[in-house]
Amino acid sequence: MSSLLTKISEFFEQARQKRAFPGGIVWLSDEKVLLHHAFGNTTYGDPEDFLPSQKVYTEMLYDVASLTKLFTATAILMRSEALGISIDTPIAKFLSPFQKDIYNQITLRHLLLHNSGIEIAIQSLTSQKHTEWISLIADAPLHAEPGKTVRYSCTNFFLLARILELWTDIPADQWITTNILEPLKMTRSSYWPQKYFSLDDIAPTEIDAETNKPWHGIVHDEAARFWQQQTGSTCGNSGLFSTAGDLSKFVELWQSEGTLNGQKYFSAELAREALQPTAKEDELAWRGLGWQIDARFFMGHKAPIGSAGHTGFTGPTLFFTPQNQCIIILENRVYPTRNGPERLMYHRRIAQALLAPVFPAK
Repeated sequence: MSSLLTKISEFFEQARQKRAFPGGIVWLSDEKVLLHHAFGNTTYGDPEDFLPSQKVYTEMLYDVASLTKLFTATAILMRSEALGISIDTPIAKFLSPFQKDIYNQITLRHLLLHNSGIEIAIQSLTSQKHTEWISLIADAPLHAEPGKTVRYSCTNFFLLARILELWTDIPADQWITTNILEPLKMTRSSYWPQKYFSLDDIAPTEIDAETNKPWHGIVHDEAARFWQQQTGSTCGNSGLFSTAGDLSKFVELWQSEGTLNGQKYFSAELAREALQPTAKEDELAWRGLGWQIDARFFMGHKAPIGSAGHTGFTGPTLFFTPQNQCIIILENRVYPTRNGPERLMYHRRIAQALLAPVFPAK
């Protein structure tokens, strides 16, 4: 294990020198925790830094960006199953602006698979009233017929979060906190981290050009930040802050096919369906229901077929294998700017080093 730590430390140092990311946390488990280690710092220690360079520790919270989509997807699957609503139900049944033309063919499944055909990005809507977002999305042209082409979009999960709120009559972040985070004892996870944690416990993200201060304990994604400020709820695509240890509990729920510690969240049949490679994204990945399957571009070539996971814009990677290995990498590659060098090659190298002892070459 010491040689493995040395190798991963070298990858983090290489990333720091190239300014891909200044530090982070790595997790590996296989029914038990095999590695949980912090590397580097939260910033590069530049003289012009607004924040001092702080050493990363294992329980530090990171803005996990699009890993939030996994929680939105899980909530939709849980609630639809409980209500007896098929995920092949058109979203027009819940969102009236979609009751027209080809738009009424878009289903919950299409949103989960990112093949809804919706093209408009919610990040382009932040200058509009939040009350008009759904109508604006339904008025925008589709890039393809629903079900035909996978195109990753935050807009799909924004709509899922709004449907969840219609089903539950409470803000999406509250429902997810009460029904997923709290039962799983994810005590260091929150959509509102500044309410519960010191800023010293939270890694900063990008420096805002207008204030010359980093987003720190405030969601980085522009659309998610706008929506949270306007409504007090999660946008659905981004907004959760968490730790590697907490995220591993969420992964364990999926590894256990929906039942954990005696509590059933969703059926094993639904879990297996969600993790099927259903819609081909490109030569490098497939889409399941919320999950990305066999995505070698971030999992690395050693990841076994059937591995499921997700990445986030701010720097996180999470995936688990059919053999129940779980790998989590948290880092804040958007500090001080999103325009840094490519970081996923370091994630692939870390993942391959972690999987090598588990899947040794024959």
